[in-house]
Amino acid sequence: MNVKKNNKVSIFSNNLKRIRKERGLSQYDLADITGISQRMIGHYETHAVEPPLEKIKIIADALNVKISDLIDTDKNLNSIDITKFDMRSLKKLQDILSLPPNDRAILYRMLNKMLHKSQFELEKVKS
Repeated sequence: MNVKKNNKVSIFSNNLKRIRKERGLSQYDLADITGISQRMIGHYETHAVEPPLEKIKIIADALNVKISDLIDTDKNLNSIDITKFDMRSLKKLQDILSLPPNDRAILYRMLNKMLHKSQFELEKVKS
């Protein structure tokens, strides 16, 4: 992972901030989901630190991305193939995007918690 040089922020920091914002989450939202303090989330976004791998995994899971999406420069989360979406999903997405930003953030937070819970239960069944 790149480290801070010449006052440039690391790839991890940039990706974390970008993905969090794409998800409509505040630092407090992400802190709530991950159990990592808001202060540390802010630190990860503004300083080129290399958090422990287990923290990166927790953040990646909370954002529903791969670890490589946080630490790699070649990943582009904007390249989603919308042709694979059914019309109902596209309509719901349109409805979501029409919500005020605060309402969208609440919805994303609820969805992330549901997905995280579902993922946890699936892993529990596999064990």
